[in-house]
Amino acid sequence: MIVSESHPTSAVGSYKGYLSDINPTPNLDLISQKSSVFTNAFCTNAVSGPSSAVILTGKHSHLNGFIQNGNKFNTSQNYLPKILQEIGYQTALFGRWDLGTEPECFDNWSILADPTEKYNPEFLNSKSQKRIEGHSTDIITDLALDWLHKKRNEKPFFLLIQFNATNNPWMPAIRHLRLYDDKLLPEPVNFIDEHAGKASPARYQSMEIKQDLKLSNDLFFPSEQSDGNQSNETENSNSQKNLNLMTPEQHSAWTLSWRPKNEAFLRENQSKENILQWKFQRFTKNYLRCVSGIDENIKRINDSLTATNNTSAFFVYTSNHGRFLGEHGWFGSRWIYEESSKIPLIIRKPLGLSSPKTVSSLVQNIDLAQTILDYAGFQEGKGMQGKSMSQLLDNEDSNNTWRNSIYFHHNEFPGDQMIAKHYGIRTLKHKLIHFYQFDEWEFYDLENDPTESKNLYSKESYSSELEKMKQLLIRNRTKYLDRSDISIMPEEWRKIYRGPEARKE
Repeated sequence: MIVSESHPTSAVGSYKGYLSDINPTPNLDLISQKSSVFTNAFCTNAVSGPSSAVILTGKHSHLNGFIQNGNKFNTSQNYLPKILQEIGYQTALFGRWDLGTEPECFDNWSILADPTEKYNPEFLNSKSQKRIEGHSTDIITDLALDWLHKKRNEKPFFLLIQFNATNNPWMPAIRHLRLYDDKLLPEPVNFIDEHAGKASPARYQSMEIKQDLKLSNDLFFPSEQSDGNQSNETENSNSQKNLNLMTPEQHSAWTLSWRPKNEAFLRENQSKENILQWKFQRFTKNYLRCVSGIDENIKRINDSLTATNNTSAFFVYTSNHGRFLGEHGWFGSRWIYEESSKIPLIIRKPLGLSSPKTVSSLVQNIDLAQTILDYAGFQEGKGMQGKSMSQLLDNEDSNNTWRNSIYFHHNEFPGDQMIAKHYGIRTLKHKLIHFYQFDEWEFYDLENDPTESKNLYSKESYSSELEKMKQLLIRNRTKYLDRSDISIMPEEWRKIYRGPEARKE
């Protein structure tokens, strides 16, 4: 199972999103042609640590105890590698680990000491720690393949690979720095979004490309040449940390690659509109360059499985959550909105058993652990809230009867990106969201408004459907045992975050 950080479906070619003509994932697309591609797969909480915990436990955040980044994972509970070990599997983990504890129930593991390190990162294992020269995506793959070829025994195995390339800072490998230089990326249809008619959280956040994406820290423009609005950037940024970690050769290649692009920008008309478009192009190209590095290494992993005759292995690719790549003018995550909550999910059954298909049923990352256990011959993970997707993978006609809605809960505010706490449900046709601290609602008709631009919560013509969705939301909270505090905050508290001094202009 390969899990990337914040990889949206728009940046996977086989999902035919707005970036499909650019397509940074040709190797993953080839695998998709022999796999089940889930077009309605979602996370339960679009934050890296909580989503990682959900994948491993098959339980929503409020039940597995890992609600927000900075929590500590409870290893006493039932979770996937623990159960697999108990039934005779060898388990291994390589790459990112967001759970605040030393990994347990993995026979072999090597994790990034700091997931923001992309160049020459430090890795920890049960015996030592050391820096390894290279780009993190390549090194993580090297470690995984070394284990697969040299250290694995004859037991059935579970190998978890977690890439960090697509989280901030978006610093691709040296070989990819000029990739897409000859392309002008298309902008999403809702790139310019005033969030008219929406609840206030859409206007009070910190993920706008226009003003929150920093020229130096995020886009690698020399700080001494940044405009006056960049004065808050510091020498201690994650991008600067990576520059300090580079070898002289890496640093020279990095600098030489950016210099002509930065000089070209300084020669252009720097109107607000042009700067916004330039920021979008640079951010999104860097992001896609990082995806291309992951895609190259997916090919290495797939080729290795074939070369070592592991034809009975399941292959799973997914992400812990999605990300905005310009949609709504944003670059972050955390929302129940489509770009953030929808995830790629590609599952290839063993060779000879695969029947490629597109699955449109509503599934979530809580379903992954139970699905893997099911195919491993273990019928039920105690306490897990997910469902095995085996019937969707094995049968042709189960798309419409499997699940009628998915439940999502973001639990952190104030916090990174300043996204208000909210919970909600999504069906195949509609989405209902409650920003409960501010007691504000949004309701969308996804069939007629797939970009979630028109909040219909106050529309009388939708009152009947809205009431059904509210009842369904209550049933989901009961079903998933979510007893989180959803109190409306006092007016004075709300004024702190919604007063004139908090407004984003």
